[in-house]
Amino acid sequence: MKKRILIILIVLIFLAGAGVFLRFVIGGPEDDWICVENQWVKHGNPSFSMPTERCGEQVKSKETPVVNSEPEPVKAEPIKEEEPQIILLDVPFLAQAPLGQWENPIYQNACEEASLFTAILWVRGVKSISKEDVTEELKKFADFEIEKYNNFYDHSTADTAQIMKDYFGYYNIEVREDISAEDIIEELKIGNLVIVPINGQILKNPFYTPPGPDRHMLPIIGYDFETEEFITNDVGTRHGEKFRYKKDNLEASIRDYPTGHKEPIAEIKKPMIVIWR
Repeated sequence: MKKRILIILIVLIFLAGAGVFLRFVIGGPEDDWICVENQWVKHGNPSFSMPTERCGEQVKSKETPVVNSEPEPVKAEPIKEEEPQIILLDVPFLAQAPLGQWENPIYQNACEEASLFTAILWVRGVKSISKEDVTEELKKFADFEIEKYNNFYDHSTADTAQIMKDYFGYYNIEVREDISAEDIIEELKIGNLVIVPINGQILKNPFYTPPGPDRHMLPIIGYDFETEEFITNDVGTRHGEKFRYKKDNLEASIRDYPTGHKEPIAEIKKPMIVIWR
């Protein structure tokens, strides 16, 4: 009889111990918050509010290094910047014959001077200028060229860049040879203004007097990546502000010409003038 009672007591003590073990060791505290599938869940009646820190799998910060299988720390891949949809410099517009005086040879042949004047206004941060002031300034340009070079007609790309130095005393200017459309885009990307000599007859601008000028110069102020168009302030027409030309078409039109008056073009050269501030 006593032996049976002893066995029953041992069994009861074992069962009680197992219950305590299951309840408090495996099952966790009686009154507490427990983490279930990355969420805090109330267990019993805890005497404190839900923890504020996250539980379970934590979200890695951007600075957390990636670990490979060796495992050695590896630098996280840098985030690639998206290409801009459009580049557009804040460059004022002016026409080479601002008051429509196309019969006057000074203004007929002032595309180089007008392009340089556009550039120096941009360099100086001038947003706009009156047509009368442009007219006066281009006349001063011609007087200077007649005195110094004995010519106010056409100027090659290299000579045009030199005029920027001689007339304005501005030296942040460079001529690049054998350029492509991509070279122009790269300069625009870093905020530089580009001036190119062109055969205007290739561009077929509807506002040119037909068939268009075969020797012309214009500033390129931007590029549209979506439409693949260069944005220009074409000084050869009063409609030239932010005038667009297809990338391939403008590239095909780039052609240098010699200094002088209708001098023969012996070879095709593709330079550009780059101006920075």
